Amino acid sequence: MPRVMVVTGFKKSGKTSLIEKLIGSLKRRGLKVGVIKHTMGAYEVDTRDKDTWRYKQAGAEISVLLTPEESAFFLKSSLSVNEAMTFFSSCDIVLLEGFKELDFAPRIIVATEMEDVKQLSNGLEVAVVTQGLAGTLGSLSVPVFNPVDIEKVADMVEKMAMPLVAGRNCGKCGYSSCKDLARAVLAKEAEADRCVNLLSRDVQVLLDGAPLDVNPFVGNVIRNVVLGVLSTLKGVGKPNTVQVQFKGNNEDEKR
Repeated sequence: MPRVMVVTGFKKSGKTSLIEKLIGSLKRRGLKVGVIKHTMGAYEVDTRDKDTWRYKQAGAEISVLLTPEESAFFLKSSLSVNEAMTFFSSCDIVLLEGFKELDFAPRIIVATEMEDVKQLSNGLEVAVVTQGLAGTLGSLSVPVFNPVDIEKVADMVEKMAMPLVAGRNCGKCGYSSCKDLARAVLAKEAEADRCVNLLSRDVQVLLDGAPLDVNPFVGNVIRNVVLGVLSTLKGVGKPNTVQVQFKGNNEDEKR
């Protein structure tokens, strides 16, 4: 799974500018970077009176714009951050802008005053980026960077970003909450794949066209069983990718 890092701060704190610079720095290191922006207010994501906007007004749940160089999906519903992450499987790092309330992922706080740090700290902060406050943050237990020190901030992202756990607080990982698991991962006391709901990067299962959550353990079981069966067939060799599609038992019951 891609690894994530939240970049959070209040309005006009410099989050967007910092993320722009981080994208450039991480890309120069050979990493594929994605961004998910979160906003609480209403935000028009399509252009009024364009075809895709008109399709939505007509009642389409999903409309897609495909061009020779870009693709855009317009959904008439909201997604959780975990659902949105399914679109980022090709990325190495995904930066999450905003997400003040997200309490199961590491975060970098972008602050203009000390009160910002107090309000945005949740125990998962790995750094603070600020200008002019370094002298007042001496008691803080995480590194403090100036916005111009972008390479040092990028180093912190590379070092501390982690896969996004499910956020379900099911307790099956052995920790009481996803936040506790995330803390353990950041402290190098556990691996993120202890989350049984963590999606597998290698195996995707669709049920009637809808993606099914498959954790790495189950994904490996499915992968090994399918490859094991295929290996008994003549001429199969070692395939790079495998796609299997079949009808469920309810099709037999209809006959």
